[in-house]
Amino acid sequence: MTRVLIVILVTAMLGGLFLFGLLRGQPDREVESARLNRSVPMFELPVYPRYQPEFGPTLDVAAELSDRPRPMIVNFWASWCGPCYVEAPDLQEAWQRHGERVLFVGVQTQDRGKRAEGQAFVSRFDLGFPNVIDDDSALSIDYGLFGVPETFFVRADGTLMYKHTGPVELELLEEKIEELTAS
Repeated sequence: MTRVLIVILVTAMLGGLFLFGLLRGQPDREVESARLNRSVPMFELPVYPRYQPEFGPTLDVAAELSDRPRPMIVNFWASWCGPCYVEAPDLQEAWQRHGERVLFVGVQTQDRGKRAEGQAFVSRFDLGFPNVIDDDSALSIDYGLFGVPETFFVRADGTLMYKHTGPVELELLEEKIEELTAS
């Protein structure tokens, strides 16, 4: 009888702990980047065909920013990522409002060989800002990506101002763009 009570007690405690974990929601703080206030890697990666008339077969971020210095927002996504589908319309809207002052770049990563799915994602949301293909996920490693989606807000001097983990919403985009462009 004592063994049965112990098993029931342990099971109840584990169940309570599991329930606590489910109900506590999102963490209260962001997963910080070690690159905060440090330079982010510049990159040159292939772009989807819809962007090639403007950028050529690859987007060279360093060249793009040297021609016209401005802040940059880098959003990492994958075709299998549900939250990426949630945030895409907000990214498109922010780009429509601020694309002249801020370089937006979408990076398909952790999605090797899924170009058709990536093209479908870009087309589905009619994304006007360039989206590049990080087939080997090297750029996501260079940026210290925790997962997708993640969005990096980069100052005009190339240093990381802020990193957002999870789907980014229009309100946060507007707030951070204001910080990036205030001067």
